[in-house]
Amino acid sequence: MHSTNNLREVSKEQEIKNWIVHWFQENSGIQEEEILKNLNLNYLEKGWMDSFAFIGFITHIEQQFGIAFLNDEFQDRSFATVDGLTKIIKRKIDVEK
Repeated sequence: MHSTNNLREVSKEQEIKNWIVHWFQENSGIQEEEILKNLNLNYLEKGWMDSFAFIGFITHIEQQFGIAFLNDEFQDRSFATVDGLTKIIKRKIDVEK
């Protein structure tokens, strides 16, 4: 039973990551292969979005996953990478259950 929970955790994390990758494809024109090669790089520094797009991105995430970010969470450096953001979203979903 413990391994089933781990599998669910991994699949939820993969679901979140897939959603983020798809969002970037749809909203920034970046190809999936490019995104997947750069999961740990800062998407803001790579120029995948500007500050206006970032606000829309955050709004979409909050609506999609039923969470709300606190202002201080934006200071976390991992927030600006696909992998880091995936983990932050997953953690918030788990806490807000």
